[in-house]
Amino acid sequence: MNKARADALRLLRFRPRSVKEMAGRLKQKGHRGIIIARTIDELESKGLLDDKTFAKLWIGDRISLKPAGKSLIVRELRAKGLEEKTIESAFAEYKDLFDEAELAGPLARRKIAGLKGLEPEKAKKKVFDFLTRRGFSCNTIWKVIKDNYDYGPTEE
Repeated sequence: MNKARADALRLLRFRPRSVKEMAGRLKQKGHRGIIIARTIDELESKGLLDDKTFAKLWIGDRISLKPAGKSLIVRELRAKGLEEKTIESAFAEYKDLFDEAELAGPLARRKIAGLKGLEPEKAKKKVFDFLTRRGFSCNTIWKVIKDNYDYGPTEE
């Protein structure tokens, strides 16, 4: 049990983890199921492992550090083992801060700046594809392209 606790605390020093993630990592390290369950229960009771807090932190990081659209963030959180209601409650706390168009705008402008000299339609497609991979909705992407794209690089 002490070894599992030490492993879990070491993992938490790097970044917060979801319950499912922690269980998977402890299993990878060779700990048995009952030991993993006890360790997770202990961490949860001490407030060191909490899916709600994890979801809020993850969303906050994706807003400020590596902007992404809601669909990508939801996929990431699902992959980390979070339930839908936990994800939605975390997004509810960010409802005033999470505006996809505001997050996508600077990304699109940076991408557009790197596409000078490319045909306008090809450039728009590249911007669209880039923002799609970042998880932004089609409506948001078209709005951002319309608002930020000067419909083709100027010819000199």
